[in-house]
Amino acid sequence: MDLDKPRSLLTHAEQQRITENLARAKQYGRPRKVWVEDGHVFVMGYDGEIFSMSSDDAIEMGRMLREAGADSLVNQVMDEEYKLPR
Repeated sequence: MDLDKPRSLLTHAEQQRITENLARAKQYGRPRKVWVEDGHVFVMGYDGEIFSMSSDDAIEMGRMLREAGADSLVNQVMDEEYKLPR
């Protein structure tokens, strides 16, 4: 499945799979701990679950999270601005 193409170009089955995956998404809080061991980055989530990734993947994930976080913050500010009386 190519998630880079517009949603309108996804097949019905691809759209359904995305919807199902989003429904299973779990809320994530601040990580408890992040550390490096044997060339891998480990993250302990707020729930104690640990996952690992390569250094390249950690850098890319950090970049993607930073961009998404900034977009989300802009959306929140715009939503609040829209709610203000005119």
